[in-house]
Amino acid sequence: MSPDFRPAPGEPAVRSPELLRLVQAARVAPPPVLKASSDAVFAGFQARRRDRRRLVVGAAVAVAAAVALLWARPSFMSSRTGTLEPVATNSMQAPHVAPLPVLAEAVRVVAEEGPPAGVRGEWQVELGDGRYDVTVAAHAGPELLRVDTAGGTVEIAQGRVVIVVAGARTEAVLRTGVATWIAPGGARTPLAVAPAEASLDDAPDPKASPSDLARHADALLAAGRRDAAIRVLDLLVTTHPDSPPARAALLDLARLLKAASRADEARCAYALYLARYPGKEQLADEVEAALSRLGPGPACTDLRPR
Repeated sequence: MSPDFRPAPGEPAVRSPELLRLVQAARVAPPPVLKASSDAVFAGFQARRRDRRRLVVGAAVAVAAAVALLWARPSFMSSRTGTLEPVATNSMQAPHVAPLPVLAEAVRVVAEEGPPAGVRGEWQVELGDGRYDVTVAAHAGPELLRVDTAGGTVEIAQGRVVIVVAGARTEAVLRTGVATWIAPGGARTPLAVAPAEASLDDAPDPKASPSDLARHADALLAAGRRDAAIRVLDLLVTTHPDSPPARAALLDLARLLKAASRADEARCAYALYLARYPGKEQLADEVEAALSRLGPGPACTDLRPR
């Protein structure tokens, strides 16, 4: 049919009998009744919104569960080896701090004067200036205690050694046991046990060595003879002022004089110590405090009050 075709006036537009019957049926059929009220429309809207909300919540829960699984699991499977490998939980871990060394149970070091011993290992210590009483108890193993000082090293297998350190000079007195002196150059000399004092009543020998005088004073103090020990220490600090034992002996002398109520002499002993060994590292602070506690007194000439 040509697109320009138009039916003549009065001529029916539809000629097919079947189509005419359908058109006639549509004309006489009643219109459908619509019952879509506002309440029904709102209820449908609410139902659809609930369905969308459930969908969104379900998706969020699934994502959260996946993230939690990734963070909470203790290990993950290696794609290369098929083995479990640990997951790093903290990339900022504290640095490893090595524990401080501790002396073996058989070793005992007492700082009678000076700073505490520096522990370098179970069987090694380092001593500064001062007087130290070192004891190594009998033990089953072959270990030897190494005692390092600025003036040399004492190697102790077992026993007791009194060690006095003053700068680069070190003096070691073996009281009991077995020990060896090692010079800075490496020469080794076994230490002999110091002989017992022949008689505590004898006056000290002016020609005796500083070590002999120190041992004599110790023996007198152990026997309770304080005045005799004061005389020996007085001789030691006046005749051997530069020896390592003289430094500790001067402090011992000051304390003994104070205990004997000889305050003026004690004051002079402390003052002489400060003159000989100035500086904080030489216990100057402690000595000045002891001197202050004694209060003012007469001037001194070395150990003697004027």
